[in-house]
Amino acid sequence: MVEHLTKSELAIMEVMWDQEDALTATEIIKVSGDKEWKNSSVHLLVNALLEKKFIEVVGFKKTTKNYARTFKPTMTREQYLTRKVLGHMKPEEKMNIYKKLLKEIDDPESLRDIKRNIDARLKVLANQ
Repeated sequence: MVEHLTKSELAIMEVMWDQEDALTATEIIKVSGDKEWKNSSVHLLVNALLEKKFIEVVGFKKTTKNYARTFKPTMTREQYLTRKVLGHMKPEEKMNIYKKLLKEIDDPESLRDIKRNIDARLKVLANQ
């Protein structure tokens, strides 16, 4: 099960998921656009996300006088959403969700891609 994120923590994660490069806390503020976060608030949120293991320190970047830590998400947006939705469900409930999602797909190529992924997963499980 994935740990709960506050609204503000999720907003920080959304900013980070939208960026390819690792970001410093100051860069998070700059690229967040319409948000008006204070530096101290972002630092608190970053520390909370580090503690919850949603982000990790991946390096350092020279700022005007000091070095700032750079951060990257530890999971993709899709991984987070999948864990959020399925994390608390029983296996049979998950199976029902998978079946319902498959019924929503009308594109044969998408279904073939899903089948390839299932086949690859079955191979991994067979080799364990």
